[in-house]
Parts: sequence; C-alpha cells; structure tokens
Amino acid sequence: MQLPSEIREDFDRLKREGNLSWSVGNIWPQLEIYLSLLSQWSRRINLVSRRDWSVLATKHLRQALTTVPIVASIPRRLVVDLGSGAGLPAIPLKIALPDSHFMLVESRRKRAHFLREVVRSVGLDRIEVVNDRIENLSPIGADLVTARAVASPEKLLGLVQRHLSPHGWILSTLGKDAAHSELLAWRTDREESTLGLFY
Repeated sequence: MQLPSEIREDFDRLKREGNLSWSVGNIWPQLEIYLSLLSQWSRRINLVSRRDWSVLATKHLRQALTTVPIVASIPRRLVVDLGSGAGLPAIPLKIALPDSHFMLVESRRKRAHFLREVVRSVGLDRIEVVNDRIENLSPIGADLVTARAVASPEKLLGLVQRHLSPHGWILSTLGKDAAHSELLAWRTDREESTLGLFY
C-alpha cells in the first residue's frame, strides 16, 4: 500500500521528530499501513477531511500517540473506544500497546467495516469492532473508555458510566480540533470523581 505523497511527507516528519516520550519498539510499519487505509477509505466515506491530509500524522496521529503513557499507566484489562470512526485514538493506541484488549464501538456500518479492514490488514489481535450504539450494549466492565470529541464530559459520563468497571477511567479530548484540544481524564467510582487535564 502506498501513502499519498503529502501524507508520506508528514508521516516522515513525525518519525524524524522522534520526540514522543516513550518507546515500544518499531510501530511505524503498522502505523503506515493504517494511514494508507485511512487515506484510501477517506476517498469513499467521510473519515478524515482531505484538507487535513498534509497534517494527518503530525496533528491527528501525534495526538493519539501522546496519550500512550497515560493509557499505559492505567489498569487496562479492557479499553473501550467510543465512536471509533476513523480509528483515532484506538488504532494507534492498540499498535503501541499490543497486549491490551480493545473494543471499538462504532454505530455507522461503513466506518465499522473500515475498522475491521484495518484490524485485518495491520494484523491486530485482542481487538473487537462492535457495530452498534453504546446505549444498546449490555454493561461491559471497561477499565478505560476513550473518546475523541464525542460529547461534553457530562454527556459522555452519562453514556458510559454503566459500562465502566468500579474504578474505571475515561480519557477524552475536549474539542474537535486535535491540534488545540485538551485531554480530559477522570476516574469514576462510588466515592469520588478525579479529573485531570493534559495539554
């Protein structure tokens, strides 16, 4: 699979920068396959805006990868990504954390097909794509729920609270602009809600 030249240049720029604060071996070949599929499918269905292709790696992919240390620090028997769509942040996180079990919840059928194709082509295991709405699912018991600008913190909590384990965490971006959004992480349990902002 060939990356379009503008995505290739941006991807190479991200690799050259090498300022990610963690190292988990050579994840770049799998990330390249993912970006190639993302660009191919984006021509047919609305996954990523064409005008974002020149910053697909340094804007969108980088934001997902910067959450790896946060996710790695949380007990994560099961990570649920809500509204997975284009696979961000779930696919880069799964590539970087191959021993974690992921469930990708996506209500739109074509996007769920895309995610299944990524899982197959990249060769990922311990990952499941669920084509349904989170409201229709039985309680999941997730240790971590990730979401990328799906809803406000209050609405997101309402959507996922019954799916969290007793000490589950939620990690979400605040805002649709991946270059200028903060990350909000919070833990919910019977006694407390702990909030943290990551810039």
